[in-house]
Amino acid sequence: MLNTIHLQTFLAVVETGSYSAAAERLHLSQPAVSSHIRALEAQLDQVRLFRRVGQQMLPTQAGEELIAMARDMLELATQAEERIRSLGGQVSGRVTLGCTPSGAEVLLSRVLQAFHERHPSVSLSVTVALPDMLLEQLSRQHIHIAFIEEKQSPRNWVVQLLGSEPLVLIAPRDHEMAHRGLVTPDALRQAPVIMPRNGCATRRVIDEGLRASGLTPADVHVVLETDSATVALEAVCSGIGLAFVPQSFVMRHTDVSIIPVELSLYQEWFALRSREHTMSRAVQETFAFLTGEDVRAILSRAGIRSPLESKALGKTPKMERKR
Repeated sequence: MLNTIHLQTFLAVVETGSYSAAAERLHLSQPAVSSHIRALEAQLDQVRLFRRVGQQMLPTQAGEELIAMARDMLELATQAEERIRSLGGQVSGRVTLGCTPSGAEVLLSRVLQAFHERHPSVSLSVTVALPDMLLEQLSRQHIHIAFIEEKQSPRNWVVQLLGSEPLVLIAPRDHEMAHRGLVTPDALRQAPVIMPRNGCATRRVIDEGLRASGLTPADVHVVLETDSATVALEAVCSGIGLAFVPQSFVMRHTDVSIIPVELSLYQEWFALRSREHTMSRAVQETFAFLTGEDVRAILSRAGIRSPLESKALGKTPKMERKR
């Protein structure tokens, strides 16, 4: 019978492309990883599972055949363990979450403590990547739940709107705009601005807001594009330019100022899970918690408007113009 530890090691090599990276992920030594792979190949009549191509270990044809079955076997083993433990009323298991670097990591960090208090036996893992990569990882079951800032088709995913929050313009505390009071969008003409990458959801919201105010995206001087709210914040503190970031991201940062500007831009946050794949009890409970009332209260305190609050105003706003 195939050993689940060997299968887990096999998948780690597949996903990382090397024994050393797999060892780091699994907190093992590289010789231990090699030993697990050799033992698995021995159980399969010495069929080779990997071939070296340059610096990468790529699966052979036999390895490719094993990938999906290995994932299914590990999932079944996990479900069996969780089901037996749940007979005693305990939810346990491992859940992998994915979030974007544009502020979702801050949003997620606000709720992890509350989740741990509710389900102390569930082990969480968090990966940070761009939305396209997170969707790919969801489809491959590398992660179980994703937090992104753009709604996706409900045909492929279970999509839950968590809420929306303002995008605010920030500058260093000593910036001259910090002392002007309310500024007009026209004040941003040729101002050095740090933007999310062109084409992403947040950038589209900003560009739409600028156009609605009579500016074109070309009217501002984009000095840096980054998907990381952390990089944008550091660049602002370094004096590189101004930046639009989610309001919740800057609530605890005292070294920047929010510039009040006659633009009202809103960032939406969504939680996604696969519609096609069977969920373990741990994943079910995690998704239910993260999209439930307790988390909505936490997010509300962080300034993230719930879907019900948005509905009371007519609709969830992506961009509103202050009058």
